[in-house]
Amino acid sequence: MNILKKGFTYYVLATIFTSLILMSYIKDDVIVPMLDLSGWLFFITSCISHAAILLLALWLIFFLPLALLKKERWAVGLFIGAVSVLATMAFINMQVYKIYRFHINGFIINMITGPNAGDIFDFSPYLYLTEGISLLVVIGICIGLWPAAKWLSSRIRKRGVTILISSLVGITLIANGIHVYGSFVAKPSILQSVRLVPYYFPLSASSLMQSLGVKREVVEVSGMSGEGEMCYPLHPLQKADSSQLELPNIVVILIDSWSRQSLTPECMPNMWQLAHEEQWYKNHVSCGNGTSFSVFGMFTGIQPYYWTAYQSARLSPLLVDRLLELGYDFRVYPSAGLQSPPFDRLLFQHVPNLRLDTPLPTSYERDLKIKDDFIADMPQLKAQKRPFFTFIFFDLLHAYSLPKELLNRFQPSWEYGRFDELNNDMDPTPFWNLYRNSAYQTDKMVHEVIANLKEQGLYDNSLVFITGDHAQEYNENHKNYWGHNSNFSQYQIGVPLIVHQPDHDTTAVYTHRTTHYDFVPTIMHNYLGIKNPLEDYTAGRLLSDKTPRLWHFVGNELRYAFIVEGDTILTKEGAGYIEVTDSKLNPVDNYRIRPKEFDKAIKDLNRFFNQ
Repeated sequence: MNILKKGFTYYVLATIFTSLILMSYIKDDVIVPMLDLSGWLFFITSCISHAAILLLALWLIFFLPLALLKKERWAVGLFIGAVSVLATMAFINMQVYKIYRFHINGFIINMITGPNAGDIFDFSPYLYLTEGISLLVVIGICIGLWPAAKWLSSRIRKRGVTILISSLVGITLIANGIHVYGSFVAKPSILQSVRLVPYYFPLSASSLMQSLGVKREVVEVSGMSGEGEMCYPLHPLQKADSSQLELPNIVVILIDSWSRQSLTPECMPNMWQLAHEEQWYKNHVSCGNGTSFSVFGMFTGIQPYYWTAYQSARLSPLLVDRLLELGYDFRVYPSAGLQSPPFDRLLFQHVPNLRLDTPLPTSYERDLKIKDDFIADMPQLKAQKRPFFTFIFFDLLHAYSLPKELLNRFQPSWEYGRFDELNNDMDPTPFWNLYRNSAYQTDKMVHEVIANLKEQGLYDNSLVFITGDHAQEYNENHKNYWGHNSNFSQYQIGVPLIVHQPDHDTTAVYTHRTTHYDFVPTIMHNYLGIKNPLEDYTAGRLLSDKTPRLWHFVGNELRYAFIVEGDTILTKEGAGYIEVTDSKLNPVDNYRIRPKEFDKAIKDLNRFFNQ
């Protein structure tokens, strides 16, 4: 049919025009000097393939059905209108991105439609005029492409259509193939341009390739570290003379999926007693609802929003580098492996003789092993007269792998996580009891670590943190949420925090909000002699700082939330829209973001990006 040929030709021309708009996003961006041949090839093909996929959806929805029904005028009108909307949105989004470094989403729409939008968006008449003219030009081009398509379609033969289709398919495959390679070897020139293309999610296959036995060789790029789109820290670190510092041992005990509700005298009697003997932070929250981004925020002190930029820039945590600079013996005891997520490359790349895993079949056995290994190493650590940093990462509460004979303390209890049976109406008790039985065993292991630190005479001169990477939900909000990684309520981000400070006998219970971002500044400022303002290198504050942590960021660069007053949760979903809920995940209707507060929060969030 002739109309289908015209429509397809218009689709190709519109794809070229839209991809040119997407390519313009890179103008004056800080990543331009970093792009090599593969980086430019990926960026160009990603713009074309993304435009082709978006416009194909419009063609299938607005054009093809009506064209087949011989409603040609409606088919042409709706398709041109849809393409014009997409092109103008891409053009407007480019300007939003240059201001906020993210693409149009529900936050922006909420602000624009709110009553106080003028507090931020105070545009001059001249700007309205130039913007209006620019948008008219974009729409005019979209309309003008139709007569061009009619003229061109009469000159394209069947073979030409086949070549065009093959080219678009080939470009899409090339873009995704390059990204599969780039993400697997962490090539900066490929990874850093992904964020420029709005809502573009190319393929990655790192886990599949590793499972197939493909050896992961990370691309080495000379002069890469610390350069590119991130400016981190904002200023060089100012360091006290190490001879003037009294360096404590530092022990970080991280319990995967540790919920506040389990810290009771019945479930975790040893940790309960320790919490009342040391400093207990009862209102502590993570910076994510999953392991990857929570641990990232703990060790870097910055938001997981920076994960991709941080990884591609080959940065190393300032905390880790400072500890190594001061001569700390750095020991990591992981129950689960450090290669997926890639903590070995992301957080511990400079740590010598890094232990990557604990090769035993169950998390219970692995947890026992890392506990025993650290206890066995204590005499050596004590004898060397050198401060040590220890990171022990228990996994049992996440994996539920207890032997049957250890499931008797809390009954009735499942023997394993029966995830296929979970629903909103079921009684959570047997699942919760499985978790509590696991927590009881974890409590005993942590207690052994603490007891041996005391027996070796190491405890008094040690800074000890005991916390969880994130929490674990058991449908407490009655919204059919179980586990983690699904929402940002306190049942998934609220974790216990118990702290022992060296030569500090004060027992205290703190109720002010503290966060995972606070570990880095507390250690760096209070113990490692870093004199910079905290804003130079962290999103956190000192644990002792009782200033409200408003607009607390949790999540990653794709799906994240801000926790604001009263623990209201503003969640930006991956598709761009926002959901506003109260602390119990009940919808908050007609919520209006305060533009000035949002503007300040976003500028604070983006401050480690080069401008």
